[in-house]
Amino acid sequence: MARSQLEQSQASGQPEHQPMANPAEAAAITVLPKAALFPEPRPRWLRWLAIAAVTGSVGGLVWLLWWLFLRTPPRSYVLDLSPSASQYAITDQKTPLLNWEISHPRQVDTLILRTLTADGALVGEPREYDLSGSLPVELLAYCQQTRQRLTCQNVPTDLLEPGQYRFELTLLPRAVLNQAPMQASSSLVTITDLPTPIALELAPQQVIYSEAGTQVTPNTPNLAPPVTQGGIQVSWIVTHPEALQDLLLVVREPGGTSLGGRRFTFRSSQNSSRVTIPEELKSFCRLGDTLICEGVPTGMTEVGKYQFELTPIPVNMGDEDFPTAKVSEVVEIQPRPVRIAAFTINGREAEPKYLVPVDQGQPIPGFRIGWRVEGGSTTKVELLPSPGNVDLEGVLPLPLTPAGTTTLTLRVTDGQNPPLIRAVTIETFDPTPNTPVIVNPGNQGQSGQSTPRPTQPTPQPPTTPPATRPTRPNGDLPGSSLQDSQAEDETPSNLPEDLRNPEPDDLNLKF
Repeated sequence: MARSQLEQSQASGQPEHQPMANPAEAAAITVLPKAALFPEPRPRWLRWLAIAAVTGSVGGLVWLLWWLFLRTPPRSYVLDLSPSASQYAITDQKTPLLNWEISHPRQVDTLILRTLTADGALVGEPREYDLSGSLPVELLAYCQQTRQRLTCQNVPTDLLEPGQYRFELTLLPRAVLNQAPMQASSSLVTITDLPTPIALELAPQQVIYSEAGTQVTPNTPNLAPPVTQGGIQVSWIVTHPEALQDLLLVVREPGGTSLGGRRFTFRSSQNSSRVTIPEELKSFCRLGDTLICEGVPTGMTEVGKYQFELTPIPVNMGDEDFPTAKVSEVVEIQPRPVRIAAFTINGREAEPKYLVPVDQGQPIPGFRIGWRVEGGSTTKVELLPSPGNVDLEGVLPLPLTPAGTTTLTLRVTDGQNPPLIRAVTIETFDPTPNTPVIVNPGNQGQSGQSTPRPTQPTPQPPTTPPATRPTRPNGDLPGSSLQDSQAEDETPSNLPEDLRNPEPDDLNLKF
């Protein structure tokens, strides 16, 4: 076998071993010292160290098993529960905000938040947050969670009603822990109510107006200024406008009958938390600590008496809970003064009385009566006894009887003041009556026939000039009548010159 190896060595081309210089020394056995054959024992502290390491490893394993399977987990506690502020106001339009901090949130299965009144009554439905998994979506914007802490800041609530409240937070541990729930309560939170807006003043710019179109001149100092196109103007002052939702302006008759109203909204639907003056009032109102509006037009222009009511409506108040309204004094729009500007017979100013001679068999002269009245919307013009109500201006034919008296009265009223009256009386008569036959009773017995008396001459109207008629002023006094005409002489001699011996062309009575 050695030969075979030698042959293999030669075949592989490896060089043969070189001869040693001292073969005896190379083959000699080296004898080790006695200490090297039996090593010395290790130090005692090394043995204690090994024992301690083994003991620690066993203890660590036991502790790990206890930690994982046998130990009682730590309880979760509410470390903090407090509102962001102790007082809130309804005008802020903000709900109370809550802060809380919880230890060991992984031991909590459910978190329950309740709202209580100061007396302990539950308000609304409790909020429940599931903490068994990841953080609830509704808390992501407000909370941060670690293994040891759950910290939430400025969590909004649902409170909007005024009052005092406290919040209660309940922790429900996981079911496997078999632990009792933990509760914590916050301090009181006060939500102050809105101050009630009050209408301190409601006053018209004037208490008396004249009807629109009335001409006020230095000759008419007793007339009130006329109402403008915008109607009666009112002004008001309202306190605490920050709590104002609407203003309700109502107009009534003094007896209480409502004629209409207007509602002004001071909060827009886009931003209900901000008080702004509506567009229709921006030219008349200014907003500060109080709301002051001056010269607000109401559109009331008709003749009559009015009374205004202003009701401030606070925020979050129903229509059935309206506060007391502020009532103005009575405002009156007086009618435009009436005046009979013209009252004519056949185009000439009418006299109180006319005597018209009408010969037998002759046509009755035609008469046309005309009138023109100045007045307002309440002016009423009547021609009596007929046709009754007429327009402010017109011309009508006046039929006459062959013999008799015709009286026509123009009556004008404004509905409030005494009426104005103008009247004209036209009397027709026959200037040539039939000659009466006189019988002589003395001659009747002698001849049996009556002897006619000599015919008396037909009386003629006196040729003396007529009495001068006083000129009637253009103005008419209320309630004037025909009393001044009753004292005049009704004989033909008192006829006006143009009617005493009339010519058809001179009368100018054509229709």
